Amino acid sequence: MFENNMAVFVMPRWSRGLLPYWGRYVAGWDGIFSFALIDKKLEVIQQRVDDEREVEGEYLTYLLSNTQMSMGDVYGSIAELLLAGMDTTSNTLTWILHLLSKHPETQERLYGEVSALVLADRSPSAAEVTGMRYLRAVVKEALRMYPVVPMNARVIAEKDVTVGGYQFAKKTSFAFCHYAISHDEDAFPEPFAFKPERWLRDGRKRPHPFASIPFGFGVRGCVGRRIAELEMYLVLFALVRQFDIKPEPNVGELKSINRTVLIPDRQLNLHFVDRRRGDAA
Repeated sequence: MFENNMAVFVMPRWSRGLLPYWGRYVAGWDGIFSFALIDKKLEVIQQRVDDEREVEGEYLTYLLSNTQMSMGDVYGSIAELLLAGMDTTSNTLTWILHLLSKHPETQERLYGEVSALVLADRSPSAAEVTGMRYLRAVVKEALRMYPVVPMNARVIAEKDVTVGGYQFAKKTSFAFCHYAISHDEDAFPEPFAFKPERWLRDGRKRPHPFASIPFGFGVRGCVGRRIAELEMYLVLFALVRQFDIKPEPNVGELKSINRTVLIPDRQLNLHFVDRRRGDAA
């Protein structure tokens, strides 16, 4: 779906019936709605109502009970949450693994932190992984370098505002270039260098908290931030604990391209070497 976003935005409407991009775009959304199982869940809710059974208080139920939302809005909200959850975790983990493969000293430091936790035969708890300062710093630094959404916008609709001494009338559209902001040399010396330690609370001067806000902030921030971060911590914990992640020898320089989300410009190949046996996966 994202591959055809740009064509949908720039091409005139009359071209949609003539060129193949529109069919691929619609098919992508159909696949997302099918995967989200919205229609099936609606049938389950309706069956409970028909049987006079209690309808449990789930997110979709809440949206349906909101009389200000149309069915189109409900579909859009569910699909957006699904997309945001997948893109945040999968894209960021791709970039993290690439960065760790190119920086073995950082990977070894992270391995030292995750291997120090004694687990026996259980999985780590949420409190245990979120308490790992270097693990969190690695994720935060990767999100700084490769924010999932490189730019977005907001409209201040309620009232006039003053920002930095400048007056803006209500309904002004503000564009936030996250990629540019998080690569500002004034906030991040060596902005294109992967340095997770810049986020550690170890006495050094830390970046301004608003110099990198990949999840947004406040009431319009990402609703799935905490669960997305926890998912990334757990996956990264398990992978680094078991595997030494090495790059493809001829990978060259991996560049990023914007397709609504920030993705690599080509397929990323990595070697996962089992730390206990020494063979590649």
